[in-house]
Amino acid sequence: MNTNKVCGEFPEFCYRAFECKEYAEDFMDRGTFRMGCQLGYKTMENEARCDPTEGSGLIKVLAIVTSYSFSNDSTEEPICSQEMGYREESSKQCNPKFCFCTSLPEVDRNHMKTFGKYIVKINNPRKLAEDINDYFTNNEEGKFLIVGCYITYNKGQKVDRPHLKNEILDMSYKQKPESFSDDREFRIVALKLSESCIDECKFLSGTDELKCIRKTVNLEKPLNDIVSFV
Repeated sequence: MNTNKVCGEFPEFCYRAFECKEYAEDFMDRGTFRMGCQLGYKTMENEARCDPTEGSGLIKVLAIVTSYSFSNDSTEEPICSQEMGYREESSKQCNPKFCFCTSLPEVDRNHMKTFGKYIVKINNPRKLAEDINDYFTNNEEGKFLIVGCYITYNKGQKVDRPHLKNEILDMSYKQKPESFSDDREFRIVALKLSESCIDECKFLSGTDELKCIRKTVNLEKPLNDIVSFV
């Protein structure tokens, strides 16, 4: 099994909600499910799930902040000052990202039902990620990185430590505003390498509106060994 493109962190188990029983059974019995383009969550009709900030990351880091004061007299030099303050660090990754969104064990079950009343338990999320990796390797053009992500809910907030460059870049798909924290989200992300999301998504005929596509994954096997109804 090719697992060299699976990385990230994975919980012992997680939950997935489906709106229709048919979708839940397709997932369990045939390994068929959809992974949505991340940018599609920016314009979802369901207001509870719509996040206009998806695809970008933002934190405020304690640092020395340099500021300049300018005089109305153009002949005077600006006055430079430095003091401790918060500097914004942001990221936006343009590669196509397809997400399989779940909830962690500590999620409130009643809250989860707002996403769908048919809930399944995924007993081995990493195994599912490995199966997704095999599917993308065999059925999709281009190279994909399959990443397990615990979502953090601190977008736009002050943080107590500097972040590495890779951490800041990863915030574009691992971070959401605090208002979504009840979701307790864990997502498996298929990150397409070396290609723009605009190339991957499709434009609606005759308009300039961008239509974000979904990937239908069909593992062509039952997942009863790692998935069960709650």
